[in-house]
Amino acid sequence: MADSLQAPARHPLSHRRPHTPSRARPYVPGLDGLRALAVTAVVVYHVNPGWLPGGFLGVDVFFGLSGFLITDLLLAEREQSGRIDLRGFWLRRARRLLPALAVVLLVATATAAVVRPRRLSSALDSLLSVATFTNNWWQTATDASYFASFGPPPLFQHLWTLSVEEQFYLLWPLMLLILMWCVRWRGVHVAAVLVCAAVSMVAMAWLYEPGVDPSRVYFGTDTHVFPLLIGAALALLRPTATLVPEHSRWAVRPVDVAGVAGLAVLATMACTLSESDDVMYPGGFAVAALATTAVLLASVQPLGRLASVLGVRPLRWIGVRSYGIYLWHLPLIALATPDRMTPADAPVHAIAAAVASVGLAALSYRWVEQPIRRWGQRNAARPASACATSAAGSRRTGAFLAGVTVGCAATLALVAVHAFATTSNEPATGELQTPPSAHATARPMAPSGQTPTAPAPPQHPAPSGKISAIGDSVMVAAAPALKQKLPGITVDAEVSRQLSVAPELVKTLRRHGTLGDTVIIGLGTNGTGGKTALEGAINAAGPGKRFVLVTSHVSRPWQNSVNQAMDEVASHHRNVVVADWNKAITGHDNLLTDDGVHPDPAGARVYADTVAQALTAFPG
Repeated sequence: MADSLQAPARHPLSHRRPHTPSRARPYVPGLDGLRALAVTAVVVYHVNPGWLPGGFLGVDVFFGLSGFLITDLLLAEREQSGRIDLRGFWLRRARRLLPALAVVLLVATATAAVVRPRRLSSALDSLLSVATFTNNWWQTATDASYFASFGPPPLFQHLWTLSVEEQFYLLWPLMLLILMWCVRWRGVHVAAVLVCAAVSMVAMAWLYEPGVDPSRVYFGTDTHVFPLLIGAALALLRPTATLVPEHSRWAVRPVDVAGVAGLAVLATMACTLSESDDVMYPGGFAVAALATTAVLLASVQPLGRLASVLGVRPLRWIGVRSYGIYLWHLPLIALATPDRMTPADAPVHAIAAAVASVGLAALSYRWVEQPIRRWGQRNAARPASACATSAAGSRRTGAFLAGVTVGCAATLALVAVHAFATTSNEPATGELQTPPSAHATARPMAPSGQTPTAPAPPQHPAPSGKISAIGDSVMVAAAPALKQKLPGITVDAEVSRQLSVAPELVKTLRRHGTLGDTVIIGLGTNGTGGKTALEGAINAAGPGKRFVLVTSHVSRPWQNSVNQAMDEVASHHRNVVVADWNKAITGHDNLLTDDGVHPDPAGARVYADTVAQALTAFPG
């Protein structure tokens, strides 16, 4: 997230024109106030999206801040010294971001190993991508959903934003240098950056598919870099060191009016829009980026009215610690949320965790971030002759980083031992015990202290012809078992897909000639859609197709209505049957993951057995 990049007035960073004395790049308290509002919106959203459905827009505010401040620093350095020290810039970024991040990863992983061991697998899977700042693409590759609302959130899911920003920090200084080397005119620089931002906006609108989980366009650097670029364009247009204070602190100026309007737009969007609103992706995020730019411009104006309001001490206090608050809040909320609940289901736990994140961020700021930053600044400011006196600070920094490294290694070793022990205690694949399917006999009771053995599900021949399956994330989890149970089946499943898109999916498969003779629909987990969508899918398939409708099992208000719609549709069509996944898995929560919705490997076999048994209703 956007961190505190502002330099105190004593730092000799300025935007200087030739043959004129340089002015120091000023500290802008209004930006810290804007950070405070942004991080508060994100935390409230993660506690309960219903309280602030568009609170995730705080991330876009941080992106705009980062693009502006990074570019402003680079311009000031170039105008002051005639060059941009890329190595020094990247080292400062690493010193600013990595220590606090390492502490969060270490503490959260170690705590999860003790209090929430079932959360370790997802946390460990993401650690490498978090450490290499590729987490946004890792989440995209693994079909992760930022907006899924089943069970506790993944510990490090929010760190995708750090990956986007670090990728920007790595590439943008190089691009800026090339741009300045090729063209001298600042207006051309601004226009080129805005063109790149427009391309990113168009990519988001182009790749977004209504009714499909939008996480790909949300996570993608290509589709979500435009807030950073717009912030960079503003810095190129109005560097902070060139801003001159107005004569009257209380004069109402157009920039203040624009800033208040931008803040009102952001507040309205945060309160009324959500990630499921189609308007967000073709243009909503672009509007938020432009509104953020208006607020930024007003926030950096010396003696501006809005800048003075945002620069009040309580907001500044939160703002300078916003990086730590952002790092800590989601792991704490995830650890505090009981299994099979969302933070909104346990609001007291989530609120307590959010408050605790502020305290831990304050400690991190005092004992981790500030000392390392001071040591780095002190060493950078000293001449070569003073290297001996700065060696103590370097040793302290090295000792701290070594301690963090050892702690991380110890934690990973502990987790690996735990994972190995868990794996070694599991039965072999062929011996995994599964509950009976929807129509199987009851499981016999086993003697005390022994694991009851479920009878093997009957083997049923699949109907002749190709089988196509379309589904959501539950089918994604069950896909390996379906393919093993029904060889030759084609599975088209995506995270957070909604039942309302079923007709269009069937039309597409039919148009491409890939629609099977039997169609399995495993949609309904995400709530949108019902009888109309199911009838539309059947009609879209044309005559002669057989349908299997898989009921949903999700502790949400729409479960019963979706399942009832499936029963009603099946009762009116001789070529439609129901595979009652809800009945098959009810009472066997041990075969579901922590969210209580998606099957684990054993549960996936129950899913496949239930579907296979439903297929026996059709003649071979």
